[in-house]
Amino acid sequence: MNMQRALRSKPLPMKVLGIVAEYNPLHNGHLYHIDRAKREACADAVIAVMSGDFVQRGELAFASKWDRAESAVKNGIDAVFEIPAFACLGNASVYASTAIKLLAAIGVVDVISFGSESGNIDKLTMVAERLSDSRISDRMVELAREGYSYPRSRAAAYSEFFGDDGESVLHGANDTLAIEYIRAITEFNKCTEHELEVHTIKREAAGYSARFDTSRKFQSASGIRQAARQGIDVSEFVPDESAKLISSCFSERADTIDDKLFDLIRYVLLNLNASQIDEAPQGGEGIGTRLIEAVSRCKSFDELVMHAKSKRYTYTRISRLLLQLLLNIKRDEPGVCEPGYLRVLAANETGRKLIKKAKKNSLNDIPIITNINREANELSDSANSQLLLDIRAADTYNILTMNDMYEESDHVKRPILL
Repeated sequence: MNMQRALRSKPLPMKVLGIVAEYNPLHNGHLYHIDRAKREACADAVIAVMSGDFVQRGELAFASKWDRAESAVKNGIDAVFEIPAFACLGNASVYASTAIKLLAAIGVVDVISFGSESGNIDKLTMVAERLSDSRISDRMVELAREGYSYPRSRAAAYSEFFGDDGESVLHGANDTLAIEYIRAITEFNKCTEHELEVHTIKREAAGYSARFDTSRKFQSASGIRQAARQGIDVSEFVPDESAKLISSCFSERADTIDDKLFDLIRYVLLNLNASQIDEAPQGGEGIGTRLIEAVSRCKSFDELVMHAKSKRYTYTRISRLLLQLLLNIKRDEPGVCEPGYLRVLAANETGRKLIKKAKKNSLNDIPIITNINREANELSDSANSQLLLDIRAADTYNILTMNDMYEESDHVKRPILL
């Protein structure tokens, strides 16, 4: 009897769900994903790794990483960690692999969930495995020489060897990221006893770049941003916290921010030659020359990208490249490598307990940091370079968005604890 009572009183292990996010902004489709994934995975808590002030599409986030992290914790996430700037402005493979490494490094995550257009985990896993075939990578190199962009060359190479069996998932933005998440998780699981489970939810929201349409139940983040800039009420499609953020961040200053960004980009380009531009991670293959030729003829960031864009250079690749140049990110920079730390942006009580558990039991593979002024000296040289880049990214973001340079500095801000 006493033994039974003791067994009942012993706390059960907590199952933790991991999510990779931008929440730019967090909308009702995200809430649907968080809630359904948590239920289907039978998870007790949710940890997110989230893009910082610059996002993977090659844009400034609509609101700061601190505000977006706080909104996330108020809407179902228990703790938010920052994805370093080098990964946020990297290609899909760099972004996804870094995010998965961060979730795995915390040491408490059991299952990782992501949205996908297909919602078919078996098909996504099959395609992810097939993409490891060396014949595909060799063929992609040949197609790149013929002027194919990375996405087109991969889809074409896959079709040559495997036909249309699963090829459709190489065209959706979320399916593409899902494949990269699966590849990264597979690599992690080869080297650990604590294997991560994989889970996907079929995307019910509008497509990744779909325009705002009130007839839809869910809207895309880009559609919401576009509508908000036009003064359209989007509150029906976002939680209250996001609605407040949108109201405060989308105003007449949006055009001013665009102008300031373009001026800074022009200044950077005028001080670089084509070979220096090609040293950035998204540079190379002659794209530097195209940008140098286009910069003096263009009157906006979008126009500059469109002038440089071609079937080989996608809009997103050029946008990311321009922001890499703005932040002085070079391909061989020490901080552009493996993630060197886990930086906490926000957490509630459950999240704080998980962080404390990871630290107390030495479950985390890389340092968890909450105070960069105190903890930066404890980081490796490579991690310190990475942190300096994140600080530089935050400072640049604050200049462009006209935030207070001191109050919003990464040296001053602390994790938001709710």
